[in-house]
Amino acid sequence: MKEIKGKIISIRNGVAEIKFEKALPPIHGLLKSETGAFFEAIEKKDLKTMRAIALSPLEKSSRNETVSYGEKTLSVRLNENILGRMFDMFGNPIDDMLFENGASFPLYGNIAGNSEISTPKSRILETGIKIIDLISPVAFGDKIGLFGGAGVGKTVLTTELMHNISLKKIGYSVFGGVGERIREGNDLYLTLKNLGVLGNVALYFGEMDKAPGVRARVGLSAAAAAEFLCDKMKQDTFFFVDNVFRYAMAGMEIGAILGHVPSELGYQATLESDLAVFEERIRNVGNNAITSVQAVYVPADDITDPAIVAIFSHLDSSLVLSRDIAEKGIYPAVDILRSFSVRLDRDIVGERHFDIASKVKSTFQKYMELSHIIAILGIDELSRADRLTAKRAERLRQFLTQPLFVTEAFQKTPGIYVPLEKTLDGCERILAGEFDDTDLDKLYMIGSIDQIK
Repeated sequence: MKEIKGKIISIRNGVAEIKFEKALPPIHGLLKSETGAFFEAIEKKDLKTMRAIALSPLEKSSRNETVSYGEKTLSVRLNENILGRMFDMFGNPIDDMLFENGASFPLYGNIAGNSEISTPKSRILETGIKIIDLISPVAFGDKIGLFGGAGVGKTVLTTELMHNISLKKIGYSVFGGVGERIREGNDLYLTLKNLGVLGNVALYFGEMDKAPGVRARVGLSAAAAAEFLCDKMKQDTFFFVDNVFRYAMAGMEIGAILGHVPSELGYQATLESDLAVFEERIRNVGNNAITSVQAVYVPADDITDPAIVAIFSHLDSSLVLSRDIAEKGIYPAVDILRSFSVRLDRDIVGERHFDIASKVKSTFQKYMELSHIIAILGIDELSRADRLTAKRAERLRQFLTQPLFVTEAFQKTPGIYVPLEKTLDGCERILAGEFDDTDLDKLYMIGSIDQIK
């Protein structure tokens, strides 16, 4: 196909209408204007007019400007040197260092060329974070969601997981910053550098100040990079996203500026299919797995928001972070009763792990039921059995806190990686009543239960 040319007839809120005299470019085709602006062909308005979303600033663009399409689909530049670097959605470096010989790989499609989605045999991933390994175990190739409102620790947990994966040398990581603040991206880069793990992570950013088209596509760029590393390096790869809710919001903005009729709470009618485009882009390659950890902002702490509900359906595990728990100084602030994992199964994690996790959950459930009585009458008014349940729940809650490597500078306490066996041993001994008379402070922010003298 020869180069197709058209002219911009209007630009409104980051959407350009482009008239072509001959053939129209395909959907997702990459268009370039005379002034160097990039657009993605998104929908046909009529037989000669294509609507396209901006993927770069439009300050220099104007009506009647020529736009060309030369058989290019939306793609990202990749090679084996992306680790330790920061990029935009096209794979152009944004860390003031050169990036050469990057080949173009499509954002839509499968880099490895496999038509089938690989499903490697379940292998449980030890994260070194007690409450995750116990309550919401993760297998290689899973999709994990970290749900919570602002300031409850989603980014801290994401960064800690990146650190622990690099610490144990179990694979490479790719981070997709979707619609987050520039300051947060800079802080993440410096934190990873200070922790000495930046060389195992590739970072892709489409920040809050970028056009909605960029924020809606940078996640696909990062997913392509994760698949590339998994395929070329023949290693398990970990794909971190912060924040999937911002991805949904970018799609809502695009729908609004295209004039589409919204559905519930203003979200685009295509919300679920838009999320599926992103989620199904994350796929395993051969015998290696891409494990995805996705931070999800919960607007107004409302877990029933339509976007949040739509995201839930794509996940294998979810960790719900609670503001009430965070206010009590319990970190990670995971709500045990609202978190789940499809891997918490006897046949997958084993009899002992399943039994201990089930007992921990039932203890917290009983404690929650007793909490109103305790608040009004005090713990001494409970029966002996209920007092023991309350005591053990409180000690479990303290024990499942943990000093993190990422927060060492703030806590003045060294971070600790806790093996799963140590986590199970500690919970088992607390449930057995061994620490019923131990002060709560002695269980707070420790690693192994063996630290208690």
